[in-house]
Amino acid sequence: MQSTQFETQTLVSSSLLCEFLTEELPPIGLEKNIGETFAQNLSNELKGFIANPIHPEFFVTPRRFGCIFQQVSMQEPEQKVFRRGPLIASSLDNNSPTPSLLGFIKSCGISNWQDLEQRNDGYFYAQKTIPGRKLTDVLPQAIQTALKKLPIAKNMRWGSHEYHFVRPVHNLVIMFGKQVICQDSQILGLTPVNYTFGHRIMSAGKIIITEPVSYVEQMKNQGMVLVNFAQRRDYIWQNLQQQAHSLGLMISDIPGLLDEVTALVEYPVVLCGEFDSAFLKIPQECLILSMAKNQKYFALLDNRGCLSNKFLFVANIDSLKPEVIVRGNQKVLNSRLSDAKFFYETDLKHDLSAFVEKLDSVIYHNLLGTQLQRVARLQNIASQIAPAFNILPNIARGTAFLLKADLTTEMVGEFPQLQGVMGRYYALAKGDGVDVSSAIEQHYYPRFSGDKLPDTPLATLMAVTDKLETLIGIWGIGLIPTGEKDQFGLRRAALGIVRILLNTKLNSKNLNDLLESAYSSFEGLNLTSNTAAEVYQFILQRLANYLVSVENYAQNCVQSVLFNQPDSFDHLRSLLDVLQTFAKNPQNQNLLQANKRIRNIMEKNNIPLVVGNAAVDKEALFIQNDLLITDEEKNLFELLAINQLSIKQCVLQHNWLDFFNLLAKFNQPIAAFFDKVMVMDENMDIRKNRIALLLNLYAVLNQACELSELV
Repeated sequence: MQSTQFETQTLVSSSLLCEFLTEELPPIGLEKNIGETFAQNLSNELKGFIANPIHPEFFVTPRRFGCIFQQVSMQEPEQKVFRRGPLIASSLDNNSPTPSLLGFIKSCGISNWQDLEQRNDGYFYAQKTIPGRKLTDVLPQAIQTALKKLPIAKNMRWGSHEYHFVRPVHNLVIMFGKQVICQDSQILGLTPVNYTFGHRIMSAGKIIITEPVSYVEQMKNQGMVLVNFAQRRDYIWQNLQQQAHSLGLMISDIPGLLDEVTALVEYPVVLCGEFDSAFLKIPQECLILSMAKNQKYFALLDNRGCLSNKFLFVANIDSLKPEVIVRGNQKVLNSRLSDAKFFYETDLKHDLSAFVEKLDSVIYHNLLGTQLQRVARLQNIASQIAPAFNILPNIARGTAFLLKADLTTEMVGEFPQLQGVMGRYYALAKGDGVDVSSAIEQHYYPRFSGDKLPDTPLATLMAVTDKLETLIGIWGIGLIPTGEKDQFGLRRAALGIVRILLNTKLNSKNLNDLLESAYSSFEGLNLTSNTAAEVYQFILQRLANYLVSVENYAQNCVQSVLFNQPDSFDHLRSLLDVLQTFAKNPQNQNLLQANKRIRNIMEKNNIPLVVGNAAVDKEALFIQNDLLITDEEKNLFELLAINQLSIKQCVLQHNWLDFFNLLAKFNQPIAAFFDKVMVMDENMDIRKNRIALLLNLYAVLNQACELSELV
């Protein structure tokens, strides 16, 4: 067998700049999808040339993207290749080369075998020097490869060109130090140059780039462009905060808006405008969303969280007459808000029940029917599981009827993000009460990781109902999440149920009861028969992941607690808190090791363990006092008899501190038992009796969690 090893040498280096000038790039995900990813892709292609390729410096604006690398070599270091040959011991015969050694040196282009290196590992090695590649030979193809690997959904062609990119490209700068390189190559139809162009309006003519290290400052001073995305974003945010503070207001948080605005401007200037205060009669969520979605404006709130009629926006120009820009933006916004006002007032002319009827024309899924049929299922599920949440079934059914009503309203048609929110406003307007209206909005909670939970029993019931219907229905028709694909948000729904049930004590029903109730509401739709059981396991997987990754419980403790397939979750945090302390205590290792040993003995001898709600073989568990021979087994039996009822009571009451204190009493007796007693005694009656003792002990010790998972 032959192998290759390398030795390298360093070369003189300089900085490298690559900049593409384009038409306006798509703003969503601009920093990650184009700026950072292009730089990282190119860095990966040029690893042999770059001294520190780990964190490349990238820049991206609406009209340009690229990167700057420091300490880049014009030529790769030469490589000394050491090729491993045959074993020394078998390659020499009376200090003369064997045919295998002669064949090896011939393949390496070496005439004398004594030129080979003999190493302590017992092999011959042949050395060959490979000259490093030139940067100018490698860079054009490296850039092409980096571009092709960008996560761009749709590329385009322009003019009569055959190459593709997300937007037309007009200029390319490639500079190594103060020199333009790769001028004999074309990339996207462009030949590299040493000049670029700045801001469309505030900069005029070509900007000659002196060298890569001066690029950022030249673009700022000559081009009126802040090329660094993160610095531009920080600059915008600081100016927004200053303006809001000067007005005595605060900025309404809209996820992603700041990044999107940063991706739309090259020279940001924050301005303040205002709209007609009469629009404040419209629900503020509508106004805030309209400003953010349609105009990319930042809404302002007072210290009570109420919307102000002032707003902030970011212009892409430092105008001599900013008041003209402000008036224009105010005019456009007033038109947008007039539309929102029309939608709201039109919707208020109807009861929510009228919108429910329209759901019959909205397809939920072709195998599950319309949204109206879905509402009927939600009503059935809610009324069946209502007692578990201390809600009357008729109230649950009536509330579930309205949950999806706002899907057919004008406002939600324009702003789908407001589903639930508008249902709450319209329910309040028609006198449906705070509990019902809040439940309509909060049945979507939690909408994302870390989102708030429903805050009333009725809202909690509606949230669980909606998620159960989604999980059972979509899973039941075979649309199970795979990899990153989860079109219907089943992982999110399962995690929502996990978070709700961790904080909710169910009355008289458990999770399996809820799943079976949901499954029964799909009668006639041919869901797979084991849907409820599979969804239960899916929820347990999300529960395990959540407890470990979010709440930071030890993985072995979580596995221990979930081993017995709990069907209620409200006690799990308190159980895990005490279990983790118990498992870390060195004094409890005798018990944990012995418990593991019991499990191994039973599995080795094909003896079923009694765990959780498993069927009990009373004969196998029967212990005969007269067959307890040694003091150790008598002591263990007596301790078990005295404490087993107390242990069971602790489990029923979720009194985990006392539960584990009782378990700790078994540390020394169980260690003494295994030290002095032979379980698999030759006398079959004694053996059977000792096995029964251990089975009883195992069943008592593992009522709350599987202790063998801890070791």
